[in-house]
Amino acid sequence: MIYYLVARRHAPSMGAFLTGLGRGLANRIRVLPYEDLFSGAAMRLPVGTYIFTSLGADLGERNPPSRERGLIGDLHRKLVDVCGPARVLNDPLKFMSRFELLRELEQRGINHFAAYRVNGAEAPKRFPVFLREEFGTLWQVPPLLRDGAEYAAAVRNARKDRPLIAVEYRDTADAAGIYRKYGCFIVGDRLVPRHLFFSRNWWVKEADVAEPAALEEEMHFLESNPHERILKEVFRMSNISYGRIDYAVVDGQPQVWEINITPSIATAISSKIGARHAVNEKFMALFSSALDALDPPTA
Repeated sequence: MIYYLVARRHAPSMGAFLTGLGRGLANRIRVLPYEDLFSGAAMRLPVGTYIFTSLGADLGERNPPSRERGLIGDLHRKLVDVCGPARVLNDPLKFMSRFELLRELEQRGINHFAAYRVNGAEAPKRFPVFLREEFGTLWQVPPLLRDGAEYAAAVRNARKDRPLIAVEYRDTADAAGIYRKYGCFIVGDRLVPRHLFFSRNWWVKEADVAEPAALEEEMHFLESNPHERILKEVFRMSNISYGRIDYAVVDGQPQVWEINITPSIATAISSKIGARHAVNEKFMALFSSALDALDPPTA
């Protein structure tokens, strides 16, 4: 059995997957909110495979209280002792945050763009940039800030109760103005290609271009897994063994936007695009195989 540990407010995403595209896995994955585990009620956790998600500030609107961090860290250590390190994914005390990852990738020459903490020691050196919270998900397209004056005005008007980072914009459109967002999961030691979304918008959230040529390219991506070596290196560097990496490719080089450790697996919009059925089925075969390697099904 695979136990998916998550903050209650993030649990519906996995629940929707297990009643939709992933319904064939519903008897193998059990969703366990942290709030239930730490409520004081006795709960025996059996030997199995455990995936820690909703880490860092994902546990709350800002950084989780030190008590919660301590409880999750203690739980992780206990499960590693009982189940073994290979069956406990994501160490809540060792994974890289979004900002740490972006800085490290730029310093190693993997990413060709930089990130900065707003109100930190450094100001952006290259424009345009956009602002986003250091933690959490950005749903609305952020404005591109073209120079230092626009940046300063945006910082003045931003909320002051949440840490922000500024990320340099990197144009990844092809000659036809199409942007591609690649997504790959890590499941233990297996890299599983998830999707290749095409869009005419630079902030790619969904597959809003689903023409036959795009779907053919996406299927080839899932079948060939062309960036496996470098993406595994990034996951190892970040100390993340379950999550989804989102990236673009420029001149053959992946440019990593982030690693989401509480990712949606199948969004409602893209799942309803009938032409993407074959792509989703291909992903499910790869994802299920990775789960089998991690947690062999019982007869």
